[in-house]
Parts: sequence; structure tokens; C-alpha cells
Amino acid sequence: MVSRSRLSAFAAATLALVPGIGVADNARDWQNTPTDLNMLFGYYNRVDTNTPIDTTLPLDGLSLNADVYLLRYARSFGIDGRNSAIQFIQPYADVSASFDNARFFDGTKHNGGMGDAQVVFAHNIFGGPALTAEEFASWQPETFLTGAVWLTVPTGDYDKDRVINIGANRWVVKPELGFGTPFGPTWLEINTWVSLFGDNDEYHGNSKLEQKPLYAIEGHYSYTINRALWASLDATYSRGGESKIDGIWQDNKQENGLLGASLGFMLTPQFGGLLAYSDTIAERRGSPDVNTWTLRMQYVW
Repeated sequence: MVSRSRLSAFAAATLALVPGIGVADNARDWQNTPTDLNMLFGYYNRVDTNTPIDTTLPLDGLSLNADVYLLRYARSFGIDGRNSAIQFIQPYADVSASFDNARFFDGTKHNGGMGDAQVVFAHNIFGGPALTAEEFASWQPETFLTGAVWLTVPTGDYDKDRVINIGANRWVVKPELGFGTPFGPTWLEINTWVSLFGDNDEYHGNSKLEQKPLYAIEGHYSYTINRALWASLDATYSRGGESKIDGIWQDNKQENGLLGASLGFMLTPQFGGLLAYSDTIAERRGSPDVNTWTLRMQYVW
């Protein structure tokens, strides 16, 4: 049997997560878990931003508030002695949008619906061996490197005649690397990724949207308070993602930095959660300006 403290530790960690709509990784999302573990997560995100929910492309004068809900299932397993996982994420969002300059419409518009589904495959490169629950109970965490590939599928609600959509009507592939190393009760984690965008041939009607890759790097410094509680400081920097509409470059290369903090907790060995906040502290003109509150609840078995 796995001890209560060890079960709490891996219940608070997973192999990778980027909740689908404009939210970065959380601290300790990449740490090792036992194999044959099922993980079910529910998220509530409160997002205030100057971008539509379906893209990271700011629109001049836009103010958007969104309640974003995510349901996520993950299962871990071993491949060639290393830990791996497959994950499925389904977002749903309710949004309210207005324009300061009435560029697209007057007043406030509301929209709600399913977002684009995501499938994620993650595999440990080193530092995350495939362990049974019994083996994991006596294993000591170590420096690790894990790779993942995210596939966003255009299954969400989309209407080409709407300015604000929930789905993005394009495929996205995102390779990612997650590195972490422990220092006593603390963890330093660094994640980096690149988002590769497919085209949207029905952008704002029948226009064609193309977008260059968007690069990001993210850091977390977390401290274990006790076996059921930890806290972290978080930072993210992203750059790139200039877009082209109907063959015309939009001069909207993105560059922004975010700071945040999070608190992870366990209520029982199988059930726990996380509370996190992030806010943009600096951005290039025409880049996303977003702040997000996140509440996550999770159950493992």
C-alpha cells in the first residue's frame, strides 16, 4: 500500500497540463506519478482579456470577460521503463464582450459553447521512471525532463459571421518540454513550448487567417509547506505569433510577460485542488493583456 503522505504527493501532481484557452501550466504539473493511475480534473477559470477566447490575437478596443470550464481525464502508463500519459481536455466557455470604439458592435454581446478539444501525449525522457504504486511509495523525486505533444482539434462552436467565437476553427500542434529539479522542500521547474497554428479559412467571414509560431518559456518556484499543502511563484514569457489575414501581415508580433502565484492542497489522499492567479505585467503594443483566476479540483484512483 502507498502511504498517505506519498499518495497525497502524487495526487497533487500530473504529467502536463495547459488548460485549453489561454492558460499556462501550473506548478508541479509535470512531476512523476505511479503508472496505471487515473486522474480526473475539473477547472474553473475567470479570464479578463483583450483577445477573443478562440485566439490569442488582440482586437483594438476589445474588453472580454470569460468563465472557462474544463473537464480533463488523464491516465499514466509505462513505455520502455519511462512514465507516460495520455490526456483528454474539453473546454466550455461563457463570454461577455464589448468594444470601446464600437468597431464591430455596440453594447455587450454574450456567447457560450464548447471549446476545441485537446489530446495530449506526454513521455518522460529522464528522471521519471515507470513505477507501480508500491514502488513509487519508496522512490525519491529527482531531476526530470519530460516531453509532450499537444493536439488541438477544431471541434468547438464556431460561426464565421461572429466576431467572438468559442472554437478557433483551426488545428494547433504544440510540442513542449518540462524540466524540474528538487532542492529539499522546494522545486524549480522550467517549461518551454511552441504553438504551431493551422489556417482558419473562415475568419471573420471568408477571410483566411494564418499565424507564425508562438514561443513561450515558463518558470515555477514552489515550496512544500507540509504533506498536503504547497505554494509557488510563477512567471511566463511569450514571443512571436504574428498573423496574416488574406495575405497581408498585420504587424502584430506578440511579446508579453506574466507573473502569478498558486497554492496546491490535498483534502484527502485522493481528492485535492489548486488555486492560482496570473496577470500580465508587461506587453508589446498589440499583445495579449490577460489576468486569470483558476480553481482546480482533482480526484485520482
